[in-house]
Amino acid sequence: MKKSEIEKIGFVSLGCPKNLVDSEVMMGQLKQHGYELTTTREDADVIVVNTCGFIDAAKQESINTILEMAELKDTANCKRLVVAGCLVERYRQDLLNQLPEVDAVLGTSEIEKIVAAVDPAAAAKQDAAFVASNSWMTRGLPTYIYDENAPRVLATPQHFAYVKIAEGCDHTCAFCAIPQMRGKYRSRRAGSIINEAHQLAAQGVKELVLISQDSTQYGLDLGLKDGLADLLKGLAQVDGIEWIRVM
Repeated sequence: MKKSEIEKIGFVSLGCPKNLVDSEVMMGQLKQHGYELTTTREDADVIVVNTCGFIDAAKQESINTILEMAELKDTANCKRLVVAGCLVERYRQDLLNQLPEVDAVLGTSEIEKIVAAVDPAAAAKQDAAFVASNSWMTRGLPTYIYDENAPRVLATPQHFAYVKIAEGCDHTCAFCAIPQMRGKYRSRRAGSIINEAHQLAAQGVKELVLISQDSTQYGLDLGLKDGLADLLKGLAQVDGIEWIRVM
């Protein structure tokens, strides 16, 4: 992809391991499109803050981090600030209205639009249908879940990786906003998860940590009676994987 002046991208990932996987997928897409990832925020042309919005303390941490990163527009190279994640799903319009420092927002169903959010000028050159900043906004409950074909840049130590086996939640607890932020429960196909495990093993990963909002419910939405047990049996056959944890 031919880029504009945007070259280096910095990431701040807040919250749970599931959010970290989303960040890894977004970083993978950006790297695949030729952007350089940097861990030095002062060098970044664009900073992406992947937020948590689960409890009040997490929301406050997200807001504080957004404002902290926004200061780099004045003190460093930052030209653009993108906010992603659960806080966007709960307070999308509030963020846009009350934080003018934010240039674009991405909800949990819009991860695949990260390139357009980071570099709209380059995206417009590549896609004649691209209109304007935030034109990708998804309506309704989130439905996205990545698969083994999604590029990832692992942010964990080399020996282990998180693998998201499902997304969302079907419980409607009065005290919890997870269904609003993550959508209905949806399991990945076992074949997709096992294929990803093979890919991770080829990268030197020895330990898989299986994650979702409710891992014990895995496969029920696919009509599987023993979905999690069968998945674990399949993963146990992957050469190179020596340890599997379920969270």
